[in-house]
Amino acid sequence: MAGPSFEEWISHLGLQQIDDPQIDKPVYRKTSFGELELSAKIEIKISTSLRNARDRRKIPRSKLAPMLGLSNQVYNRYETAISRLTVGRLLHICEVLSISPVEILYPVAPHLWGEDQVEVGNSYGDR
Repeated sequence: MAGPSFEEWISHLGLQQIDDPQIDKPVYRKTSFGELELSAKIEIKISTSLRNARDRRKIPRSKLAPMLGLSNQVYNRYETAISRLTVGRLLHICEVLSISPVEILYPVAPHLWGEDQVEVGNSYGDR
């Protein structure tokens, strides 16, 4: 027995096909409360979230970058969505800023914390 087909998995997981110009094949995503976002927009939201987290802690970029073993110019590329963060780099930034990765990711993909905005607010402190 082969199990569910590819299409059945897509349906079961509640995914929709999108054509992202930065990815050369179709990809499948969940909607974020009615909106499917392309990878470029996601990267911009991550960079904004990262900058906001640093600003809330009042740590200048010029001080944070060397704590991460980076030049100010290289770190700036993360905050301006020129360079993409790796998971390892994200975790290192979270360690240095004493924050949870959720603080960076929640504003980007709140739908991962609940089925609707009310449930998300209840599960993540009504951000």
